[in-house]
Amino acid sequence: MLAHNLIRWTARLGAIHPDDQLTVARTVRHRLLGLPGRLVNRSRRWILRLPARWPWAATFHTALERIRALPLLT
Repeated sequence: MLAHNLIRWTARLGAIHPDDQLTVARTVRHRLLGLPGRLVNRSRRWILRLPARWPWAATFHTALERIRALPLLT
């Protein structure tokens, strides 16, 4: 249940689906969490390499930017 709730909150905060659509955990796992990418260390900076023609790349980048923009709780 914890994993399901984390997926749902990540989808909500990242605006993966609009408010009027249901966020299905299986879809989020299939499209975004099971992504065929790899982490590469280039000049001491980690870069996420994604496939060139991955159909959900824009959605992933938008969600990642929105989640990174959230203020940190201290």
